[in-house]
Amino acid sequence: MIVLSAFPWKYRLCSISRFSAVSILLPVLVLTRVGWAGVEVLESSALRLEVSSNPYLYRVLEKSTGEVLVKQDSTVVTINAELYPASHVANLAHGAAEITGDLMLQLAGRDALAAGVPDHAKVAFRFVNPQVLQVDISYTPARAISEEFDDNGEHYYGIWEYPFGGNIDNRGADHDFRGMGNERYVHHASARAPFYVTSRKYGVYVQSLAAGHFSIAQAGKTSFTFTDAQLKYNIIYGPKYGDVLSRYIAIAGPAFMPPLWAFGTIWWRDDEHEDLRGVSNAQEKVIADADRLRALHIPAGAIWLDRPYGSGDRGWGNMDFDSSFPDPSKMIHDLNDRGMKLLLWTANRTSSGLFQEGSTKGYLFPNPWPAADIQRSEVYDWFKDKLSAYVRLGVRGYKIDRGEEGEMPEAAENKLSVLFPKLSAEGLSDTFGQDYFVFSRNATDTARKYTAIWNGDSWSSFEGLQVSIKTGIRSGLINFPMWGSDTGGYFAPPTQDKELLARWFEFSAFSPMMEVILGPRRTLWDDYDDELVAIAKKCAALHHDLIPYTRSYMYEATQTGMPIMRALILGYPDDDGLADKWDEYLYGRDLLVAPVATRNSFERKVYLPAGLWIDYNDKHTLHQGKATITAKAPLGTIPLYVREGAIVPRGDIVQLNNNWGSNWAPKLRVEIFPARKQASAFDYFTGNGVQRITVQPDAGALSIQFGDLGADGTAVVHCKGVTGVTRNGSTLRDGTDYKYDRNGQTLEVPFNGATTLSIKGAQSLFSVTAR
Repeated sequence: MIVLSAFPWKYRLCSISRFSAVSILLPVLVLTRVGWAGVEVLESSALRLEVSSNPYLYRVLEKSTGEVLVKQDSTVVTINAELYPASHVANLAHGAAEITGDLMLQLAGRDALAAGVPDHAKVAFRFVNPQVLQVDISYTPARAISEEFDDNGEHYYGIWEYPFGGNIDNRGADHDFRGMGNERYVHHASARAPFYVTSRKYGVYVQSLAAGHFSIAQAGKTSFTFTDAQLKYNIIYGPKYGDVLSRYIAIAGPAFMPPLWAFGTIWWRDDEHEDLRGVSNAQEKVIADADRLRALHIPAGAIWLDRPYGSGDRGWGNMDFDSSFPDPSKMIHDLNDRGMKLLLWTANRTSSGLFQEGSTKGYLFPNPWPAADIQRSEVYDWFKDKLSAYVRLGVRGYKIDRGEEGEMPEAAENKLSVLFPKLSAEGLSDTFGQDYFVFSRNATDTARKYTAIWNGDSWSSFEGLQVSIKTGIRSGLINFPMWGSDTGGYFAPPTQDKELLARWFEFSAFSPMMEVILGPRRTLWDDYDDELVAIAKKCAALHHDLIPYTRSYMYEATQTGMPIMRALILGYPDDDGLADKWDEYLYGRDLLVAPVATRNSFERKVYLPAGLWIDYNDKHTLHQGKATITAKAPLGTIPLYVREGAIVPRGDIVQLNNNWGSNWAPKLRVEIFPARKQASAFDYFTGNGVQRITVQPDAGALSIQFGDLGADGTAVVHCKGVTGVTRNGSTLRDGTDYKYDRNGQTLEVPFNGATTLSIKGAQSLFSVTAR
């Protein structure tokens, strides 16, 4: 231990934080407070800030209870390779809305500050609103600035898509904030945000795209460091998880809202030139796949082409199609005629003509990096214009790859992982308005305004499936709600793995984005038996049928930050056993999904949180929550449960490639599981706005009401005891105007436009004894 007796602090060097972006080793300091002096206070209606001037530290308290939420322990700036901790604050000033001061720096290494270098950093505290405290530290000579806090045993959620903490809780994680490499079981799961929410009523959001590092719950401390001369971050008060998420996106910005067709299944091959069974070129293969999906009655919205598809090096760089796509314009037209869109692989990785032109114009980073420096406006516009060659042909979106594999200086990775999705989306939007779709594996924070996420190159193994489930849940916690994985895994198994592919299809059906890879040893209709094809068809149809539900929760995510795939702890924060649970999740508010992610498992244990639940697969078996049950899970069945009071809009509301249904028209099916006493509601997104569906149990009756949902449909009410139904004030006839299955305890009432239903005698299925 190194003790500097001249100051009221104790210093000790602890774990090394590696900053790849600057290729140096930076020791992190853990500072222990000795005493308080000269405290300044700043209050909002929700929070109280106390700043100690000597020694410098601060804490944030919940004003209503006095509970300490956050206790900052040290600030350290790095100049060159030396560390200079802030010992005390000079010129501490209290204004009407902020506290400011000079953070006096002390040497923790060998070299004293050079002559003329300021001996203090600037700090400012201000309430952005009553629930958000902003801290702003700046020091022009700094190479990096670090903040450290006491860890009080809280759970930390967010930061990385990849589970560096093991599952969903980040406790124990210690990793750079940048794109990911070849991590175990999935490569390049690189979505990230400098944000975490905790179980102690607060979150932290760092407003930076610099290279960084987070160390979570290490030796009683949590810290972050960013390689910049300014460190601005926000302490966000809840007290609920949802409150923190909502206030976070109010600062960082919301996720984009995908077009309706993007909620359909998306299909692709790693190389359209391979596996040309039954066709003579890649273009014919694309259309053959589209036709086979139709023939099998598998609903699908798009096909995307992976590289190689062009004439450049490794099929990329000349912004064209190679000779195996003899008429790309016709290919796109033929897909559109089949109700499908074409998307392309792209990346900020120049080669061939793109590389040559970019090099000549000085648009690329210096060797050895092949990426364009789109931080410069003229380079940004140049690359955007190059991509427009595909947009003019009718390409409707991109799958953006790479950006974290050495294409650019590591210090630029975070910023460019926002800018490249942005320029890609803008180029599409210039032609198609909002009717386009972009998804990426490498995206930072505010990139959510432009792109969805797929979780990179997952291993084709059950371990790869398990990590994919974790990354899906974690992606939602950093507000990248539109998420999917390569169904079956990216790296093809040496032989067909029917069980793995079936289980992954089940999981993908309950992922917001369903993306399916075809190819050698993995093409459903060529390489697997009829049972697997039937399972794939069932799961794709289920995903399609859930679009009304999924899209509504996607819209909610854009407004509130609450994800579609939800860690159970978001819905049940008082259940300590859920703090790190990853093998189940809520899909929206009302459905609990329990994927089967181990081999040779045809049943699994499922924990049901507090409350009453009905088995969603049979629609009648009732279970008491806060208990673990055993669920049967034959191949093709994923355990599903619906909570008391649930409202689940489903149906076929977008035609896509469907030519097998005669006189197709959009149809809704609103499934309702009335609670015993409590009213329930669902905010249904129509595409033009929100209509609230309300369900109100009354004495001897059930009232259901909603406005125009944008499509005709059927209200399906799971209840018992029905003796009569009125719709918009008119009495309906059983068997003619509505159907009630007394054995199945299911009522079906058609609707058209704004509707009010009164169901006499209806009783909740949750009123019987649960198992």
